[in-house]
Amino acid sequence: MNGLTPIRTVRLIGAMIAVIGMIFVLVSRVLTAVLAIATDAIHLALARYSNFTGRIASRSFAEDKQLLAMVKDVNALLPTAETALTVILVIGIIVLLFALVCLAFPMQSAHVLVALHLLKWDMVEPMEGLLEDEKPAPSTPLSMRAKVAIAGSAGGVLLLVLLIALFSGISEGRIVASVDSALKDMQDWAAGYVDAQKTYFARNNDIGGPKSLQLPDTAQTDYFKYKVTGSRFVAENKVQLGDCAAGNKWIISSSTKGFFTKELVLYRSLPKDSACAKLTPDFKNIGRHKKNTANPAPEAAK
Repeated sequence: MNGLTPIRTVRLIGAMIAVIGMIFVLVSRVLTAVLAIATDAIHLALARYSNFTGRIASRSFAEDKQLLAMVKDVNALLPTAETALTVILVIGIIVLLFALVCLAFPMQSAHVLVALHLLKWDMVEPMEGLLEDEKPAPSTPLSMRAKVAIAGSAGGVLLLVLLIALFSGISEGRIVASVDSALKDMQDWAAGYVDAQKTYFARNNDIGGPKSLQLPDTAQTDYFKYKVTGSRFVAENKVQLGDCAAGNKWIISSSTKGFFTKELVLYRSLPKDSACAKLTPDFKNIGRHKKNTANPAPEAAK
């Protein structure tokens, strides 16, 4: 039989379904990468508007107020978007598994499709391999259409594997970029505390607490949680950052010395875990003048 037999028809259907499944998976991976970028942007925007200058901007300028409201709305939609992407990925995998079954077991799949009335065939020509009382027909070379379908499905599977590997690499790079961004954000928070403490000391000749410094006493992002007390800034990582385990702390302590002439003294402390300390080699120089960066002693400001 030279035309499309039921088995060849099932194989062709399987190849077409495989293409659809690959499209679902590809769309899922692309949207996952886009969502990761959007999530980082949203979290950075929220962190930006939670610090001192960001809060002033959001209270003083209409554009910043509107932008902050939009960021909060989008942030509320992120869990729904993640669920939708998971559903798309699951659908793609199910479709690919169905296509794989059709390609691997075309005879059995044809039986099922005919039984479910999803596949019809002209019974004038016996359905090769489907009628139990029919003698097996001699094997014939595959038609050009069948060869194209099989080659297309094989190429599609290979393309799918390559795309998954590609987007997995992109996701890994995105995770590394997110960690670097979180560490930079943490150091920006620390620098904001140092600047606020210096400004307050210059005006009041004393150290200030979070309310006086116009800083939140507690805050957190996906990677860090922050705490500001009357004399200390503490950043603690909530999740593992590379080889740095969760629960390590970066600390800046404030104190004054002197009686008639007071000085502000800032102590910057890295985590005891060396794997964490090496992530932020410049932490001890936060807020220092460039000429003092080589001096490891605590900074004193008059």
